[in-house]
Amino acid sequence: MNDLQKNINYQFPLMLIDKIIDLQEENCLVAIKNVTTNESFFQNSLLIDYYLPEGFIIEAIKQTAHILLTKTINNLAVRIFFDTIEKISFYRSVQAGDQLRIEIELLKITDRKANIMVKALVEGKIVVEGSLIFQLTEPPSRPQIHPTAFVHPSAVLGKDAIIGPYSIVGENVIIGARTILEAHTMVEKWAQIGDDCHIHFGSVIGSPPQDKKYHGEKGLVRIGNRTTIREYTTVNRPTGDDITEVGSDCLFLTNVHIGHNCKIGNGVVITNLTHISGHIEIGDGAIIGGMVGMHQFVRIGKGCMVGGYSKVSQDLPPFMLCEGNPVSIRTPNVIGLRRSGASRDALNELKQIYKIFFRSNLNTNQALTEIENQQIAKTPEAKYFIDFIKAKSKRGITKLACDTENEEIF
Repeated sequence: MNDLQKNINYQFPLMLIDKIIDLQEENCLVAIKNVTTNESFFQNSLLIDYYLPEGFIIEAIKQTAHILLTKTINNLAVRIFFDTIEKISFYRSVQAGDQLRIEIELLKITDRKANIMVKALVEGKIVVEGSLIFQLTEPPSRPQIHPTAFVHPSAVLGKDAIIGPYSIVGENVIIGARTILEAHTMVEKWAQIGDDCHIHFGSVIGSPPQDKKYHGEKGLVRIGNRTTIREYTTVNRPTGDDITEVGSDCLFLTNVHIGHNCKIGNGVVITNLTHISGHIEIGDGAIIGGMVGMHQFVRIGKGCMVGGYSKVSQDLPPFMLCEGNPVSIRTPNVIGLRRSGASRDALNELKQIYKIFFRSNLNTNQALTEIENQQIAKTPEAKYFIDFIKAKSKRGITKLACDTENEEIF
């Protein structure tokens, strides 16, 4: 017990676990907390009945989970940080004289996270149960942080992460392994950046949203793995209880702006000086040209390609080539579909859907009925197109098609 206390850096009066009674199971641990009137947090209490605060119950559970993870990982170089209460339910109170039995089970562990199921009981009756998530990281070596950079003490840096000159990493930020922050970049509080990312000079990640409805609430910016963000790009944190999310393997070129509450998929390319307003959704593999302006709440389907200088004020269906001011649908994005491995059947179906949806005089409901009657949508790509059209939209679907059709692409 003393060795475990030393490893997790908890000592009296912060240590809330009195006894470990079971360390035999590989992924399980049982701990005991004897609740007495001598507890430090009871000393100033004016109540006759001493009830253990819920926060201290959670802390005792966290310490037990920390002990289990320390034992399971068996690597003192790995840092264990509490991340999230995924789910928790309280059923009854705990008071002085009770013996609290804490049962911990490790459900899943990866290089970065551990999922813990917890249960606390008094006399066999459940007091609280739920699940917690812990972050697992390795401490960075000092040469990875430039002497002129500032890294908040609460920030967590992955293995071999590099923080360049005059860069700023704010509180509760998580930087993944091998991620590089070039000079004069800023990652503000609560942002999470994945592994192998590269953020270039002057970019700002996690800055407050440019939104009058924002009143300082906590908001998370999450960026996936292997994403490259070039110079002077900004990614704003969300307004309200939401996330601004960027997927993996994305490329944002110089002076791109990603507004609050946006959801960007995997493999998305956004080129220079494009401004993505708030609450926009962009599907996987989409390519957005330079100097494009997008209205808030617009959806861009996956595999869509938007030409430069376009003005986008309505949803753009997936797998289409689009451009213009206002934006219009030109043709299916056949080259992009082929590069993504789409079948010939998918190309043929999207060609037919394109002609019915954009080249006929049918309205949206009539076009969907005609497509259903002809039983065209059988491939995953065609089904995704139909689901995208049927999904709820705040801006409506772009149906404007250009004046001429290039049949050679088929």
